[in-house]
Amino acid sequence: MMTSFLSRLSLVIAAMVFPVSLVLAAASYNIELEAANNDIRDKESLQRGAVHFANYCMACHSAQYMRYNRVARDLGWTDEEVVEKLAFGQRLPVDHMMSFMEDGVSESKFGIEAPDLSLMARLKGNDYIYTFLRGYYLENEGVWEPGNWNNKVLEGTSMPNVLESFQKHSSPEEYEQVTRDLVNFLDYIAEPNKVERWDLGWKVILFLLVLLLLTYLLKREYWRDVKH
Repeated sequence: MMTSFLSRLSLVIAAMVFPVSLVLAAASYNIELEAANNDIRDKESLQRGAVHFANYCMACHSAQYMRYNRVARDLGWTDEEVVEKLAFGQRLPVDHMMSFMEDGVSESKFGIEAPDLSLMARLKGNDYIYTFLRGYYLENEGVWEPGNWNNKVLEGTSMPNVLESFQKHSSPEEYEQVTRDLVNFLDYIAEPNKVERWDLGWKVILFLLVLLLLTYLLKREYWRDVKH
């Protein structure tokens, strides 16, 4: 009887997971994405990524759903440190992480409003962002000019190669680390409590399994003297 119950339970779980797998399969891209291999448990990487985000992304992009003091609490900084490192002393700890660009400048310079990056990792996926950041190439090889850049992931993108200095002057390993740190931070701000959810998840599953066993034993006890 226990085997039959577990079989039915597995079918229910499969039915719930199958539509999700179809959605994930439909979200594929026409290019092969590089694996980001980021680790949101790596606090030092998150700190480096936060600084890179402030230096190279926030001139145009915002992370409107994050506050500086939340980043400070999660990454091990004081409120004073986070304001100095990420806002250059120009914001308050309770402020949202908004772009320093004035309204309308992005449209006039690039022809499009720079998107908010708070949930970009959940929308596009870490591998997509990692491949995009590393996907810039020179249309005329050797001519390091802003208008000469294109991107293999999104041809004709309006976004300039903000990591050009790293790509040009750093080693391949250093450039790879910078992009991975940035993706790591974007993954973190997209769901700041992800690590807590992971740590809580296995405990919930264990509790449900124990509850399942107790429920089955209780059911057997209730029906023990009942003839079928």
